[in-house]
Amino acid sequence: MFAKHAATAIKRTQPSTLRRFTKAHHPAAAVINAHTPDSSLSSAAWTNPDPGSEFTVSSKSGFLPRRDPLPVLPSYFEKLDEILHEMPILKSDGTLGLLHTGQLGARVERELPQYDVEFVFDKRILAALYRDYSMLASAYLLEPCDIQFRLTRNYGLGRRMLPANIAVPLQTVARRLGQKPCLEHSTFTFYNYQRKDHDQPISLSNIEPIRKFSGCDKEHNFVVGHVAAARHTDAVIDASLGILEAVQSNKRVEFNAALRQYSTAMGRVNEILAQTLQGCGDYASFRTFLNGSKAQSMFNRGVLFERNGDTEAHKYLGVGQSSSPIASLGTHLFQLSQLSPRGSLPCNDGVDLLRAPNVRSFLEHVDQQARNLGVQSYALRSSESSAEYVLALGQVLTYRYRQWANLRDSVPVQSARDNAAFHAYLDVQTSHVRDIAKLVSRTHASMDGESLGQSVRTRAESVVHHAEMVHRSLGRILNDAEPTPLPVSMIAY
Repeated sequence: MFAKHAATAIKRTQPSTLRRFTKAHHPAAAVINAHTPDSSLSSAAWTNPDPGSEFTVSSKSGFLPRRDPLPVLPSYFEKLDEILHEMPILKSDGTLGLLHTGQLGARVERELPQYDVEFVFDKRILAALYRDYSMLASAYLLEPCDIQFRLTRNYGLGRRMLPANIAVPLQTVARRLGQKPCLEHSTFTFYNYQRKDHDQPISLSNIEPIRKFSGCDKEHNFVVGHVAAARHTDAVIDASLGILEAVQSNKRVEFNAALRQYSTAMGRVNEILAQTLQGCGDYASFRTFLNGSKAQSMFNRGVLFERNGDTEAHKYLGVGQSSSPIASLGTHLFQLSQLSPRGSLPCNDGVDLLRAPNVRSFLEHVDQQARNLGVQSYALRSSESSAEYVLALGQVLTYRYRQWANLRDSVPVQSARDNAAFHAYLDVQTSHVRDIAKLVSRTHASMDGESLGQSVRTRAESVVHHAEMVHRSLGRILNDAEPTPLPVSMIAY
């Protein structure tokens, strides 16, 4: 019986420290000399605070879960599994699902039991329930908006009340996992895949989404692309820790090598995303369900959860590529948040607060260490380091810019007023991308190019050329009176 299986508690193992870092405590008030890192101040060790969680951060699995996600719920949750299978606009067998006909809400209200999840202790099952309930909550709340959008290209209003048969178990599971009761990036992507052949590694051809909203090819590519790209985040994390350690130890050669490792790993991430996220196409067919309940016209007063004594209006951000932990890591590691204090960044918008505890803890650690050690200023003290820093920033820029390519095609712009509002939105959302582009150009201008090898100099110049094109393109689009797609051709270089 499922109850017996689910009640099996996971034994906690001793926290494993990620490589390189010592266990000495770094005084919070210590100010590290920006020009000469103090090697006597050893950086604080970081461990996964919840090692039994499916989401641990390591140089083995990167940002992916430590085990493949659970694709099918235990039989106790049979009706929930059934509704999720029937939910997509286009189902796997080619027939039309509940979201296409607008019958999801009625089906949930009529047939879905309010499952008791208090007795579930298996972390893998809890993670699967969190994925499934958060996706069902998003689909239920935004179903009217999707129907309205398909008819008029406007969203209208979403449902204000999340019924107890979703709200209660979702809040319970979220609390047990240390997360918020909403759909977040890693849940929709990194914990939403299954392998076709379990004996083969994760690749674009060997994985497929577990749960879907629209069932279209672009949704498949969005999930599969992010998962396949995240397979390389083990090297990104390893390089990030290597960068911090090298600065802390004042080892210039190791620092440059770690920057190269970061650029190479992020290059693989961007290459995979370039294959799978070319243009938005029918991105609009599932984008509706990725909207959050915070700062959105469809939820101007937030969302109420039907639960005894709960009168709070819940407001959470939605899912976008900018909300990926990969984007946050680059921002924190290279101290880029100070470029755009008012820009749309996961650390500024509060997206980082929605992540799993281990991921949140890791990003906070990197942010604190990068600030204390002065990673950016250390890179700029050497021409070779500056060049490697420019190459690493180029990969961050590529990743961040891809989010906005062809954004116009997925945002309803029907009038001059809509267009003006969109320009204001785009100005805030892309300010960080434009600021990174300017930083790349400034850093390159301050380098002593003559002291560099021809290969490094040529690659750095290519990155600067790309950054300048990105900055000019975004500037032109912001000044255009008519909607213009962002040029996808400038994403890869």
